[in-house]
Amino acid sequence: MTTSFEVELTRIRELSDSTRDFRFVRIDGQDNKFEAGQFYRFIFSDADGEFERSYSLVNFEADAHGPVMDLVISRVEGGRATRLLFDTEPGIKAQVSGPFGRLVLPEKQPERLIMISASVGIAPYMPMLAPLNDWLGQTDITVEFLFGVRDRSEFLYQDVLLAMQHKHSRFHLHLCLSGEQQAEADHEHLGYVQAQLEQLQPNPATDYVLLCGNPNMIDDCYALLKDRGFKARQVRREKYVFARESVPKKQAALTDDQKRLIAEKMKRYQKPDST
Repeated sequence: MTTSFEVELTRIRELSDSTRDFRFVRIDGQDNKFEAGQFYRFIFSDADGEFERSYSLVNFEADAHGPVMDLVISRVEGGRATRLLFDTEPGIKAQVSGPFGRLVLPEKQPERLIMISASVGIAPYMPMLAPLNDWLGQTDITVEFLFGVRDRSEFLYQDVLLAMQHKHSRFHLHLCLSGEQQAEADHEHLGYVQAQLEQLQPNPATDYVLLCGNPNMIDDCYALLKDRGFKARQVRREKYVFARESVPKKQAALTDDQKRLIAEKMKRYQKPDST
């Protein structure tokens, strides 16, 4: 059931040079009723008017419950939301509607769950850690968690993810580093998540896959999965598209030759003088 309500920004934290998390709180004080992995649509206002952005909730902390809405946002050059949120202070408000989306945990537990994300595409997976903690403690499910970043400075929520791996022997973290030259830990892999997914040899008879990140990564992984026999119902996808400022192109001025050519064509098709 989707609802509409107003929120206020109450906290900003820097996670990396390019990424911050933003805590909004519902002004009506009502609890958020959403399924882990779903997203909400936020309508912000700036000097140019209203604009909309969609964000998955990253709520996973012990105090992130009730009316709290946590977002993780990466800086986008020329981005309108970046200009507003990265240069603001707590207190701004937004209109919110939701929840939306189907990137959620499957109703029936598979033998192996493969979760793939890149950059802030990790957001919808963080609220899933609590139910996954129960699954791993009560069943024989195996979780492969693939997270693609350029370098170690972008390893968001690393303490939480490393603690999850330490607690559960069947939770396998794969940090895929596209910009590093050497792996320094067992959970690190050089290259992109696509290569690591292939190393896991996904099997449609046992696996269920969640995909979240940039469109190219999603398309590459999905093509690999289809080649291995996966059906659409065994893969949930959510593409993150970073919105940039749209600047209209200026129309180039006509040259003298172009003006002369147009004048000649217009003269050719003019009707003869009837007087």
